Amino acid sequence: MMFQTDRLIARQFEKTDLDDFAALCADVAVMRFVGDGSTLERAEVALWIDVCQEKYAQRGYGTSAIFERSSKAFVGYCGVVRAPDRDFDELTYVFHRKFWGEGYATEIGREMLAHVFKISPLRSISATIDPGNGPSKKVAAKLGMVEMPSADNTVSHWTLQRPGT
Repeated sequence: MMFQTDRLIARQFEKTDLDDFAALCADVAVMRFVGDGSTLERAEVALWIDVCQEKYAQRGYGTSAIFERSSKAFVGYCGVVRAPDRDFDELTYVFHRKFWGEGYATEIGREMLAHVFKISPLRSISATIDPGNGPSKKVAAKLGMVEMPSADNTVSHWTLQRPGT
């Protein structure tokens, strides 16, 4: 376990998480605002778990599996990642639909940001959000992120500076 909140547990992904993670990434509604909006095949999710493990070994952070403390149910994932085509690190989170609207994104997002700032030299962490994803924009604002002006209306860019800078 990396850390826990009042209701959630965050830990590194393990190969035994493949079934739960693949089910999450196969849900069209869940994946609507993730990447290009496509679902992922099981083999792609298995590769993602391998990449997560590499990132934790290299940087100490990445995408983490999130579970409810009370039920031990797999909620989804949250982490700070750097996409290959980007020059900034960003907060990401995706949860099974049955966990939407519970405040979990804000709860785990707050702790994930604090965790990554504590163990890394990052000066800021961003979030890129589809302009149509109102709930994620609300989460970013609750986390203290500030929406940055964008020349491109295909993505809303939010950022949070390291506390104390």
